[in-house]
Amino acid sequence: MNLELPHRDDLIIPCAKTDPEVFHLTKWSDRAKRICASCPISTACKTSARQNRLWGTWGGETNDERVAAGFIPTGWGKKIREN
Repeated sequence: MNLELPHRDDLIIPCAKTDPEVFHLTKWSDRAKRICASCPISTACKTSARQNRLWGTWGGETNDERVAAGFIPTGWGKKIREN
């Protein structure tokens, strides 16, 4: 996976100190979106998630929102059938 996110030592990335499960469980998506809203690289995260078809909340955008925008995460149909 190629995440092309900017790296700067002076940036404070809110997700770095947050349990990763917050960004990958639907029940926490509202919390994840609030965290992303204060992040200086949220646009880059969102773009990367769309390009790489990632699961979870990235750049404040959930799986469902990415699908609605036409960027379907890898394995989406299989995941839906399993649930």
